[in-house]
Amino acid sequence: MIEFQTRSPLPHESKSLVATPHEPDVFMLEVAEDEPLVAPSRGRYLSTVVSLALHIWVLSNLAQTAVNQSTTYYEPPLTSHLIEEDVTEPVPEPEPVKYELANPDERETEIREVLNAASVGLLRTNNPKLESQPRLVMQDTPTPVVSTAIYDIPEGVEVDSRVVVHGTNGNSLVQIDSAMDLVTWEIAKNLQEQRVLVVWLLDASASLIKQKEQIANRLKRVYGELDALDKSDQLPKHDVPVLSAVVTFGEKTTFMTNEPTAEFSKVLEAVRNAPTDSSGVENIFGSIHQVMQRWSAFRTTQQRRIMLITLTDEAGDDFGEWLEKSILACQRFGAKAYVIGPAAVFGRRDGFMPYTAPEDGKNYKLPIAIGPEVPVFDSLDLPFWYDGPQLEYLSSGFAPYALARLVHETGGVYFLTNMTTMSGLTPIGTYDLAVLKPFEPDYSFGSPEEYEKDLRKHPLRAAVVQAAQLSRKFTAKGTPTLDLKVTAANFKNAASDAQKSVAESQLMVDLVSQAMPDSLEKLLDREPSGRWRMNYCLTYGRLLAHKVRCQEYNLAFAWLKNELTSDDVQKKSNHWIVRPERTINYAGNLRKTAAKAEDYLNRVIREAPGTPWAVLAQRELKDGFGVKIEQKFIPPPPPAPPRAATPPRKTVLFAAEPEKPKKPEPKPAPPPKPVLPRL
Repeated sequence: MIEFQTRSPLPHESKSLVATPHEPDVFMLEVAEDEPLVAPSRGRYLSTVVSLALHIWVLSNLAQTAVNQSTTYYEPPLTSHLIEEDVTEPVPEPEPVKYELANPDERETEIREVLNAASVGLLRTNNPKLESQPRLVMQDTPTPVVSTAIYDIPEGVEVDSRVVVHGTNGNSLVQIDSAMDLVTWEIAKNLQEQRVLVVWLLDASASLIKQKEQIANRLKRVYGELDALDKSDQLPKHDVPVLSAVVTFGEKTTFMTNEPTAEFSKVLEAVRNAPTDSSGVENIFGSIHQVMQRWSAFRTTQQRRIMLITLTDEAGDDFGEWLEKSILACQRFGAKAYVIGPAAVFGRRDGFMPYTAPEDGKNYKLPIAIGPEVPVFDSLDLPFWYDGPQLEYLSSGFAPYALARLVHETGGVYFLTNMTTMSGLTPIGTYDLAVLKPFEPDYSFGSPEEYEKDLRKHPLRAAVVQAAQLSRKFTAKGTPTLDLKVTAANFKNAASDAQKSVAESQLMVDLVSQAMPDSLEKLLDREPSGRWRMNYCLTYGRLLAHKVRCQEYNLAFAWLKNELTSDDVQKKSNHWIVRPERTINYAGNLRKTAAKAEDYLNRVIREAPGTPWAVLAQRELKDGFGVKIEQKFIPPPPPAPPRAATPPRKTVLFAAEPEKPKKPEPKPAPPPKPVLPRL
C-alpha cells in the first residue's frame, strides 16, 4: 500500500486573505500481493495496461493538486476618510506659483487722437541696420511639469450639454441680462446639492458705471426666481438656503457687507451704493483671495458651497502675484468661480475704448486691458497692405487667459458678455462656441515657465511663439506709397525712395522668418492641436506673402528706373499708380513661394472657418501678391498768355489822414487740456 499526502483548505479558512499551514490529508492506494507466476494471456495483458493507465491518471491528478496549492499573500486594502480641519487653527497658506502673463504697466496702445484718414509717408534710409540680433529661445532640456494638487474637489457636479465639470467658457456672446439669468440657473443647480454662499464681486472701475444700475435691477429677478423655486418645492428644503455678500474691487477691496446676509434688501443696497474707483487698477484676484480668507469657514462650519460671481469688463491687473494664490484658496475649500466678463482681444494685451473729451470735443483711444487669450503671445503682429481694416483689435472669442484659468481650475463658468470695453474691437459679428472649441487655449499652465517647458517638447509650437515674439521686436511697415507723381528731374530718386520703404519691411520679415525654417513643414500634419496647426499655417503663410509683395514692389520700381528715360517722363509717364495683381509680374523667382503662401492661407480658411484665424487669412488673400504699375501722363498746364501793354494812367494823390492806432485783439484762450479717465 502506498500513502500520499495532499492539502485542502479548512472550512474556516475559505474567507481568509492569508494562507496558514495545517495537517495534510492522507490518501492510500492499495497494491495487490505478489502471486505465483502464471503464463500471461491476452486478456491479462489488457487488464494490466488498463490498470497502469488508471494509476498514472490518479498520480498525475494528485501531483497537480499539490502544485496548485501555492501560498498567496495580499496587501491589506487602503481605506480613507475625510477629516474636517478645525477652523480655529490657522491654515498654512500653500506656496504660490509665480505667474507673469505680461507686465500690466506696459501699455501697447498709446493714448492718441483718432484720425479720419491715415497718410503713409516714405521713410528715407540709406542703410537699414539691425539694432540687435534675434535671440533664439527655448533650447534647454525639457523637464517634467508637476501639476498643482487639488485639495477639495467640488462634488456632485451635473454634466449637461452646456456645463463642463472642469470649467467652461459658457455659450456664445450674450447680453448682461442673459448672463445674469444663467447665473440664476447655476445657483439653483448648486442649491439642489447643499446650501450656498453667493459672493458678488463687482468691478468698481469707471467703465462699468453705466451697467451698475442694470445689474442691480437684474438682481431683483435673480433672487425673485430663486424664491419662487423655493416656494414651489423645486429646491430641497434648507435652513437659510442662500446667504449673500457684496464686495467691490479696484485698487483696493471693499466689503460692502461686513458679513453674509439672507436679506436681499441689504444686498441690493450694497450694489447700488458701491463706490467708483478712479485709479484704473483692477486687482481682481487679490480680492478673491481676501474673500476666501475671510469667509472660507462657511464651507467647513455650515457646509455651504461658496460661489464667487465676478462682474468685470477687464482682464485684471494682479494676475502675476495673486492668480495662483486665489486658485489654490478656491480649490482648498471647494469654491467655484464664475465670471461675467468680456471677450479677450486676439493676440494683444490692450484693446481700446473710444472717448470724446468734453474739454476739446476730440476723440481719443483709451487703452483697456482685455487680453490676451493665451499666456504668451502666439500670433503674428504684421500689418496688412492696401485698403481694408488692419484687424489690430480683433475679438478672439475666448475669455482673457487669467480669468479663464481661474474658472477652469475651480469648475465654474465664464459667461462672455457684450461689455462696453469691447466697443473698440473690430465689428465682424460673433463666433460660434462649437466652432471655436477645437481651437481653445490650454488652461493648464500656471506660469510662463510651465508654458515654455511644454513648448520645448514641440518644435513647431516653439517656432510659432518665437516668430510672434520677434514680430513685436522687428516691426514691418504697412502699405508703401501707391501713388507717385514725378518729373523728369526726380523720377529716379522717387522710385528709389519707394524701394527703400519696402526694403526695410523685407528686412524685418526676413528676421522674423528665421524662426520658421522650411524643415518644420514635415511636422505640421503630425501636430495634434488644431489651434497650433492654424497658428503655424497663418504665421508661415503671411510671412511668405509679405516677402513676395515686398520683392515684387521693389523689382517693379527697379524696372521703372531702368526702362524709362527723362524724355518718357516728359511725354508719356509722369504719374505712377500701384495696384495689386493676382499674377507675379516682376519677381518670377518667387512664384512658387507665392503659391505656397496661398496654399497655407487657404488651408486656414478651409479647416478653421468662422474663427479669428480664418478672418486674418481672408484679409491677407483679399489682394493679390503681385504688383501692376499703371502709368499715366498728366500734361503740364499751358503757359499763361502775355498781358497787353496799357499806358500808365495819371492819378491824383491826396494826403492820407493819420490813422489812429488800433488796439491788438486779444488772442483766444487755448482750449483746456482734456483730462482722460483711467479705465
